[in-house]
Amino acid sequence: PVKRVSGGSAAKVCQADKCGVDLTEAKIYHRRHKVCEQHAKAAAVVVAGICQRFCQQCSRFHEVSEFDEAKRSCRRRLAGHNERRRK
Repeated sequence: PVKRVSGGSAAKVCQADKCGVDLTEAKIYHRRHKVCEQHAKAAAVVVAGICQRFCQQCSRFHEVSEFDEAKRSCRRRLAGHNERRRK
C-alpha cells in the first residue's frame, strides 16, 4: 500500500469572501470542505463575488437560485434523493 501525503500547503481558512476564519481547530468536515460552521449553515454567503449557499448533499456552494426556499440541499440533489425513495 502506498501512503499518500497531503501537500498541506493550502491555507485552512473559510472560502467565504471576507471571512478568513482559521479552520485548523475546526471539525474535520469543515476543514475538508473549507467552510466555517457559520457559513455552512447560512442562508446566503458571498463566495467568489456571487451570492451562494452551502449544499449539504453536494458539500459545496451553489447559487442561491438553485435551492427551494430555505432548504439546505440543491434542487438537483433533492430530485435524485426523492427519485430513489420512490423506487
